[in-house]
Formats: sequence, structure tokens, C-alpha cells
Amino acid sequence: MSIPLLDALYEDKLRRQSESLLRKLPPHRNEPGIDFSGNSYLSLQNCTLVTEEAARLAEDKLSGNMASRLISQASPLYEELEKETADWKGCESALVFNSGYAANTGIIQAVCNRGTDIFCDKLNHASIIDGCILSGGHFFRYRHGDMKHLKTLLSASAARRKLIVTDTVFSMDGDRAPLEDICELGRRFKCAVMVDEAHAAGILGKNASGLVEETGTEDGVHIRIGTLSKAAAGLGGFFAGSKLIKDFLVNNARPLIYSTGLPHSVLAYNLAAVRYIRNNPTVGKTLLEKADRFRKALEASGWDCMDSSTQIIPVLAGSAENALRLSAFLKQNGVNAPAIRPPTVPKGKERIRFSVHLGIDDKDIEQVFRLMNQYRLMQK
Repeated sequence: MSIPLLDALYEDKLRRQSESLLRKLPPHRNEPGIDFSGNSYLSLQNCTLVTEEAARLAEDKLSGNMASRLISQASPLYEELEKETADWKGCESALVFNSGYAANTGIIQAVCNRGTDIFCDKLNHASIIDGCILSGGHFFRYRHGDMKHLKTLLSASAARRKLIVTDTVFSMDGDRAPLEDICELGRRFKCAVMVDEAHAAGILGKNASGLVEETGTEDGVHIRIGTLSKAAAGLGGFFAGSKLIKDFLVNNARPLIYSTGLPHSVLAYNLAAVRYIRNNPTVGKTLLEKADRFRKALEASGWDCMDSSTQIIPVLAGSAENALRLSAFLKQNGVNAPAIRPPTVPKGKERIRFSVHLGIDDKDIEQVFRLMNQYRLMQK
């Protein structure tokens, strides 16, 4: 018997296969090689100082919190982690969520309503887009980094409640948001400003707290989001900002209210990682220098790395098929660099995404550079 809903799912699969867009979960990898696929930019999962401190903090307690945080908090490390995070960010308070995705969807949905106009960079992370949609607010997407377009949209808004939201480092392009200009527009049009520092925290700024610190825009940003699963290599997301906003979120952020808390052992690792970053704030600079050398070498050979200025280096491939072929060639030669295709990026902007991290040394980068040039010659 034909069931229309299931038939539609099958048709979607066939379409994705025909357009080289079907995704599959990769198997566990245990083979040696050079891995550019992850977001553990500081390679802290291999840092014994972090893992030993995490084991000490965990005290062999591995269980979860077994209830929503509003019902019962089994781990005292929540308070320590939130205080450490607030101090790191230079904010009055912080609030830990189960993931960066949960933080973005929950916070935007909580602070915005049908009377809110939300102005969102077109290349913001999917969790920000979903939060905007879930909020029910009027949702406007401005062209990526285009302050003239943002100003035009703000000028046309008659809403009393307004929010500008942006990533600070964009996950697929590796470029940075013009925060100074965004904050100036926020002041001019009486907008709250929210930023997601997922790919900047641990790397940018004197204390490695992110692009807000590096650009000195602390007074212009009201809601700061981060993740503990990128540079920190842990699990979870967080809000940093005023106590007023934290108290509001505790009462209104649905992913926080209706999710079981993180396990004690996860909180222990997160706390150890944040403390390590705070005690070693210059490691991000080392990472950026490594990425810059790789990017300049690629660009000198004719590869288009777009406007990347961080540890995320996209290399345009021109089509989904080309991106898959290049990724497969690299994998055959011991390099894991994923092909990024629509809908993650626009059609025509398919690419290889190199995620540079401190576990990659200069010899690795030289090897990948040679392979990229070898592939180019093979295509002629």
C-alpha cells in the first residue's frame, strides 16, 4: 500500500542521490592520517593537563543529573563552570545549556516574540535560523556582512522590539563579522545585539574569549553565546551576559527547562578545558599563524579560499561533484577533509572545508599542499 508521506521521503532520497547531495553518517575512523574535519581547534582532547584535571574534578562520578536543572542539580560543577565562564567572558553571569544548538534556539525563542523584528546574517548557523523561526518574530535576513543592507532593513522597521543576531566567525567561510559596525547600528536603532562566538572563543582576543573581546565591542553586545564543543573539545553551550537576562532565560528558555542536565563527568571536562584556555590564552594566536601560512600557500597556487581569516579555510570546488571528487582524492591519500554541499552552503559555492587545529604540524600542511597541487594537475 502506498503511503504518501513515506513516498515523499523516498523521492527526496532519490533526488539527493541524483544531485550528489545525499548525506551519510561516516563510520568510526581509527586509521592514521591527517584530519581536517573536526572543530577541536586547540586539540585539547589530547592535552594531559586537561584530562588529568577533568579526572580530578569528576572524582569518578560519571552519572548524569537525572532531571531538568530546574528540578534537581546533582552536580555542583554547574555553578563552578558558570562562574568560570562569566569571568572568562567578562560578564556578570553565565548559563550552561546542553549544546550550542540548544542555547541558540532556546534563547532566541525566549527573548523574541511575534512583535519582534529579528535581523539575521544570511550565513548564520542553522541553530540561529531555527531559533528565529521558532520565536514567531518577523525574520529578516541581511546579505552576508552587508551593513548597507542591514541599515536599510533597520530603517524600514517600525517594531519596538528589535534584535540583530550574528555569528562572529562563520563556520563554513572562516571570515569575521563586522562587529563594530553591527554594534553601532544597534545603538542607532535601539536594537539588542546577540552574537554566537562558537568558532571564535578560545582563539581570538587577548584572553581568548572571542571576537567581542578582540574588537572591544563588549558594551554593544547584550547576549553572548558560546559552545564548549569546539575549541574546548567538550560538550555544551552557554549564555554570557547580564543577570537580568540569565534570570529571564531560566524561566523561559525551553531547551533548558525541559532537558535533563549534563553528566557530572562532562561538566568536569568542560571546566578543566575552560580553565586551561584561560591559563594559556596565546595558543589561539599560534593556531591562527599556522592557518595563515596554509591559506597563503593555497591562494598562491590559485585556490580560492574566499575571505577566510581564521582557522577555518574553505577551498571552492565549483560543484558538488567536484567537491566530492577532491575530498575522495584526499582521503585516498590519508587526509580527511570533508566536502561541503547544499543546503549547508549555496549552490555554486560547494567546497572543501579545512579545519586547522594544533594537532596538525607543518609537515602535515606541506603534505596536504602538495596533494592539492597534484590534484589540480590531474584535472588539466
